[in-house]
Amino acid sequence: MSATVDATVGSALPELRVRATNVQARADRASEENIHDDSTAQRLGFQRGFVAFGQSLGWMSRMLLDYFGPSYYETGRFECRFAAPVFDDDDIAVRGEVRERVEEQGGVRLVCDVWIEKVDGTRPVAGTASAIVGQP
Repeated sequence: MSATVDATVGSALPELRVRATNVQARADRASEENIHDDSTAQRLGFQRGFVAFGQSLGWMSRMLLDYFGPSYYETGRFECRFAAPVFDDDDIAVRGEVRERVEEQGGVRLVCDVWIEKVDGTRPVAGTASAIVGQP
């Protein structure tokens, strides 16, 4: 489903499901101790290595591009908060919902709540995104 000027408050954005993969813990980085490495993360008291925050942003951006199309590049706004880590091999869903419609020159800005959700229902990343959808 793509964004249209007729989108209603409460309508869902197309969901993106992924298995988080920790590319920051690659073998060519084995000499570096960082939070993305399982053994370092566990030594610091975490379950396993963190997936880099940039990957979370990438998944959210992909969902927003799928929904808004090129308008997201031209008129998009995005902010988010990181409340908890996404770990390597977590199954996650990237979701969103239209929260508000704001009339603007050239169309309607659809303001959306967006988040990453783990299988247990927690939301490690959440925020707000918007873009203008033009008149047909």
